[in-house]
Amino acid sequence: MIATILPSSSNFHAVAYNEKKVAAGVAHLLEMSNFGHVGVLSKPTPKELQDYLIAYSSRNSRIKKAQFHLAISCKGHEKSEEELLDFAHRYLAEMGYGNDGQPLLVYAHTDTDNTHIHIVTSRISPDGKKISDHHERVRSQAVLNKLVGKDVKAKTGEDLAASLSYSFSTFAQYKALMSSLGYEVYEKNDVVYVKRDGAVQTKINFAEICDRFRKVSIDDKRRRQLWAMLRKYRDLSSDRRELQSEVKRKLGIDLVFFGKADNPYGYMIVDHVNKAVYNGAWMLSVKSLLDFSTPEEKLARIDAFIDRLLEDNPTIDTWAINKKLFRSNAYIK
Repeated sequence: MIATILPSSSNFHAVAYNEKKVAAGVAHLLEMSNFGHVGVLSKPTPKELQDYLIAYSSRNSRIKKAQFHLAISCKGHEKSEEELLDFAHRYLAEMGYGNDGQPLLVYAHTDTDNTHIHIVTSRISPDGKKISDHHERVRSQAVLNKLVGKDVKAKTGEDLAASLSYSFSTFAQYKALMSSLGYEVYEKNDVVYVKRDGAVQTKINFAEICDRFRKVSIDDKRRRQLWAMLRKYRDLSSDRRELQSEVKRKLGIDLVFFGKADNPYGYMIVDHVNKAVYNGAWMLSVKSLLDFSTPEEKLARIDAFIDRLLEDNPTIDTWAINKKLFRSNAYIK
């Protein structure tokens, strides 16, 4: 189950968004409650719904963006719309939106492969006070975990114990391992903090991690296999996200990148099969790994590069050209 808090607004544009989906035939209004005189109309217009929410929220003039817009979805169609609606009511009550008189619109969408609903209400409670948004996303995840019966701290303990059975030689490699398991890890004053769902779930002494450092080696057979498989799935993928998904599903490895999202400077390979973390550069440079050009585009680029070399030095020999082509994983035979 996933609950996603969407952007706020002052004019409740989420109503227009959902009503547009209704008009397109890919959504329907699942529930409307506490809309006063508008609620008794047979078919209120989007503007009437928006105007009511704006007027309702105006009782607290200090809140400029009073819209609360939430999407709740499940995996595939494992839950019905009615089950998601019941879940939404329990979630809203936990988050402070369950008071009597709170206006509520719930839309069911049918335009994806997942059953999901959208909820629109006001951040103002019926008594005119603002509903707390302090650490909202962290609280949202905690509420979600509580409602689905997920004990995050217990799961963190299990994953932490499992992580210490892997081979890694640096703290950076350990961070990559934990990242592949869904955690953010950082060190401060010789204490390692393990964070998930926006909150620190547990702590461990940095020395205990350091005691697990060991020289990580990879045999030639596994190295050749990973080198070939990374190249294969890179050429079958259109972008980094697809590549990460494919190698995890097919090979049991995670690729964890470092640096800017659109320009990483390196990556680690978390090999869950052999329980080891490798420096990705041992297999392929990050530049080569993320080169999603077609074979034809790569060949044309290499041909152009060779042409430039010959223009600059018409007498250059094959050995010198191959030396320059090395970084492109190409050579003249």
